[in-house]
Amino acid sequence: MDCIVHATIGGFPIASTVNSYNRWRFRPEDRIIRCRRRDQRDPLIYGTPIDELDAEVVDTQFVYSTTADTLRRRLGRAGFNRASLEKEQWEYYERVCHMSEGRNLHFTGESAEAHGGAFSDAMLDDWLDALAHAVKDGVTPARRAAEGFKPTGNPLVDIITGSDKPPFEELEPEHGLIGFPCSSFNNLAVALLEVTAGNPVCELDVTSFILHRGDITFDDMLGRRDEY
Repeated sequence: MDCIVHATIGGFPIASTVNSYNRWRFRPEDRIIRCRRRDQRDPLIYGTPIDELDAEVVDTQFVYSTTADTLRRRLGRAGFNRASLEKEQWEYYERVCHMSEGRNLHFTGESAEAHGGAFSDAMLDDWLDALAHAVKDGVTPARRAAEGFKPTGNPLVDIITGSDKPPFEELEPEHGLIGFPCSSFNNLAVALLEVTAGNPVCELDVTSFILHRGDITFDDMLGRRDEY
């Protein structure tokens, strides 16, 4: 079976990887093992239970968990902050606008011209406002894909959570919001932390690897040891 790892900031998914994962900015001391009913899990990741019996099922989860403030400090010490985000966004914008052909840029479909214009006119604060709307309303690429990418009423939200991305290898996104104008996972995290209120948890859920792939990173907490 495929093993999927989800990274979230304040419950909002920013990346999912299949059959591989990177611990990223999380550390061994961030590890926790918890038991949760299925109706208590993150609905943006797992959806809602199919019925009352399913809701009452208790699952064990293996996650790396820290706070937004801690993650922000770790990113800052590594050189990722508002300034690095602005630099990358501008470089991304220049690459797309100056190397694309036509006003539609890399966008397709009925809204291509509108999206091309919105992309060309938007400044970083406009993108952050749209990202904040997506987070507040729980608009994710997965949810929009399930609905056939129906317009949300906000062109930048549509771009951020859409399926179009620039055809340039150096702009290939490391994250799951492929429409947001930055390529690196680190700077997307900076952007999300810019629009995340309070000090919510940020997590990397590696449950499927622990349960199904023989991952030993939680063995000391489980009392397991390798047998030779």
